[in-house]
Amino acid sequence: MIKEDNKQATYELWFLGDVYESGVKTRATYNKFFTEAHELLQIGIDEGLQIGGVEICEVSPNGRIVDSVWSMNIDEFKKVNR
Repeated sequence: MIKEDNKQATYELWFLGDVYESGVKTRATYNKFFTEAHELLQIGIDEGLQIGGVEICEVSPNGRIVDSVWSMNIDEFKKVNR
């Protein structure tokens, strides 16, 4: 999805409320961010965090968040990784 001004839709990986990484919206980027999100959650647990989480957002070419495509908080991660 390339616009005339060469801007592209992106995915953003958010961790603890801040943008951690951004990349062009492709399946490969989503897969990479999904893997990184799980690693970040494990780091959070290892550091003793009790709250917080990660989110992958779809961002339009004009920089607006379109949708949250995946998210998980530390509590949920602990439950599924027991």
